[in-house]
Amino acid sequence: MKQSTRIVSWIVTAPIVIVVVLFAVSNLDEITLHLRPFPFDLTIRIWALTLIELFVGFLLGAIVTWIGDRRRRRDARLLAKRVVTLEQSLAAARARTAELEGKIGAPLPLSGPL
Repeated sequence: MKQSTRIVSWIVTAPIVIVVVLFAVSNLDEITLHLRPFPFDLTIRIWALTLIELFVGFLLGAIVTWIGDRRRRRDARLLAKRVVTLEQSLAAARARTAELEGKIGAPLPLSGPL
C-alpha cells in the first residue's frame, strides 16, 4: 500500500513540476506590481511571482487541511489512550488469572459456549 501511494504521488507530482519548470524558463520578463495603498512598486520576474503564488497557495491549503483534520487527530489520541488503558486492564486480568490458576493448580475452565 505504501509503495502504490508513492507511485501515484510521483505520477501526479512529476507533470506539475515539468509544467512549472517550463513556465519558469519561458517567462523571464519582469513586471511591475503597484501595491496600493502602499506608496511603493515592486519589480519582479513573472516566474518568481508565479512560484511565490504557488508556494503561498500550497501553504494555505496545508493550513486548511491541518485545521480540518484536527478532529481525526483528537480521536486518534483518545483511542490510543483507550488502547493503553485496555492493555493495562488485560495485563492485570491475566496476572490475576495466573495467580488463581497457581492457587488451584489447574487451568480455569472457559465460561460460555465456544
